[in-house]
Amino acid sequence: MNDPRILLMPLSSSGEVSERLQGALAVAKYFGAQLQVLHACAHPSRFVPHEIAGLSRQFMQELERIADTQAREDASQLRRLFKQLADQGGVAVSEEYLPGGASACWHEVEGLRSELVARRGRVADLLVVPQGRNGTISSTLEAAILQSGSPVLVMPRTQTNFAPQCIAIAWNGSPEAARAVRSALPLLRRGRDVRILTHETTSSRVPGPGSLQAYLQCHGIDSKPQRVEQLHRSDGADLLQAAQGFHCDLIVMGAYSHHRLQQQAFGGVTRHLLQHSAMPLLLCH
Repeated sequence: MNDPRILLMPLSSSGEVSERLQGALAVAKYFGAQLQVLHACAHPSRFVPHEIAGLSRQFMQELERIADTQAREDASQLRRLFKQLADQGGVAVSEEYLPGGASACWHEVEGLRSELVARRGRVADLLVVPQGRNGTISSTLEAAILQSGSPVLVMPRTQTNFAPQCIAIAWNGSPEAARAVRSALPLLRRGRDVRILTHETTSSRVPGPGSLQAYLQCHGIDSKPQRVEQLHRSDGADLLQAAQGFHCDLIVMGAYSHHRLQQQAFGGVTRHLLQHSAMPLLLCH
């Protein structure tokens, strides 16, 4: 696979804005891609109830006007910060993809962020989405993973660099894991240490780690299969501990390989890593 050319990053003002922008710009520089920063503003009428007892229509309209003014001021500040950080990072601000170098552009649109990310992500090569705050999994992150049809790079909120050298593949033989590996080939080719992590609970599934190792070798990628022991009640905790033990700085994995209701009932590997990983995750559903 070729390097991704179009990256999409949803941006809100919910903390660590500068760090999140720097991290996404670093990904664009790593690939020489165009970063499209998507700032979604929902109209205040979506959030202000049409009728509240005792409040006049005129007062409600004034509330909407104040909310709209504040939203526009916030968007203007974010746009200025985006331009400043792009200039500082040596990333050209351009509406077009520029072969041979990284570029970035600002898209300000009206609507719900999760819906826009799901739709616009279908014409992007890679979505760069921040990890949720305090272990939460946002509707935007789930929409990116489950509805965009594109791979998703989940970045820790305060990570400002991107140059993974030791990469872990969480392999269970599923279609989702296979798609994640194919999407990660440009990264795996650059990595100096690639580990195929197979948990004891999924080690009997086929194709096994040996088949994946042979596949990667055909792409010029050396890898080392590693069995992950069952040490915790959660497979996700075992995988994360193993990746940390090998000093990995990226985990490649399939997302939500089981039915979503199963994931909600039992937590799931995907959910655990989204909540607890301190390193980037490359996910495909």
